[in-house]
Amino acid sequence: MTEPKQESTLFSAEEYVQRVETFLIEARRWCESHGLAVERGVVTLREERMAQYDAPSLAISKGGMPVAKILPVGSKIIGAQGRIDLVGRVTRHAFLFYVGKGPAISTQTVVAGKATNSSSMPMFSGVDGDGWYWIEATVRRAKRVEESLFLDLLTDVSDYEF
Repeated sequence: MTEPKQESTLFSAEEYVQRVETFLIEARRWCESHGLAVERGVVTLREERMAQYDAPSLAISKGGMPVAKILPVGSKIIGAQGRIDLVGRVTRHAFLFYVGKGPAISTQTVVAGKATNSSSMPMFSGVDGDGWYWIEATVRRAKRVEESLFLDLLTDVSDYEF
């Protein structure tokens, strides 16, 4: 019984690693276009009920001085299908991978043991398809991580201005 389960979780880890890899390719391009140096690394992840696996990371620097790191956290995240963190000396920001419209809250009305009404509502506005998102905490709005947001968050975690 555990064999099929391990295969499906390993596939999940492979899918997560590919998603991280794709994001790091974009992040590398954004950083290099703003004069930042990047160095690829590897992090070994150990998640519950999964074989340990390696995932790529990225160290970002300017003139030999560290600015921040992008570190994979894991594929098994409540409400998301993966997490990576942008970590600097000041703070860190989590990027979550959502599929479709992201997580939803579902309700169902049951009368006399039978479902009479059900509805589903997305937990976050702003999730418009598969991708990495950062959640703006004050209004709980998801924002797709693109170059301008990435650079703003990189400034926030590192106190380095572009």
